[in-house]
Amino acid sequence: MLHSPNVSARVDHLGKLSRQELRTLWEKEFSEKAPTTLGRDVLALGIAYARQERRHGGLAKSVAREFERLLAQVLLGEAAGGTEPFRTPLPRTGTMLVREWRGTTHNVTVADDAFLWNGKTYRSLSAIAYAITGTKWNGPRFFGMREGKGKTAKDRRGG
Repeated sequence: MLHSPNVSARVDHLGKLSRQELRTLWEKEFSEKAPTTLGRDVLALGIAYARQERRHGGLAKSVAREFERLLAQVLLGEAAGGTEPFRTPLPRTGTMLVREWRGTTHNVTVADDAFLWNGKTYRSLSAIAYAITGTKWNGPRFFGMREGKGKTAKDRRGG
């Protein structure tokens, strides 16, 4: 039943179930009791995600690695008082980054573990920024994803 092709039909009905029904379903899906603190919506989202992940696959390797890195950083206490700022999370695969430099517009496509620019694959945005400008840049900063000293675009928006 878990591997049936009609995942969307098996996910759509979750919003209509009671909290108790979702808790029972959680036990069947995960082979463990649902955390008592989770409400209906979170239970439904967790079950839906598990079903979709089984059907379509999990996170991209790069995203899973970033989650692991962030988790390790938080668990080691580095996030609270460490000197290393958080890295800017990269946009999802397929996102197009656009930067104008000296009258030329440059389009970079985010891939799973690389970036595509001018028909070539690059391992980092910094390498592309260097290819464009001829000088060393922080790649996420060059493409407007963060300001200096670890500030992100979210910091600029005040969120």
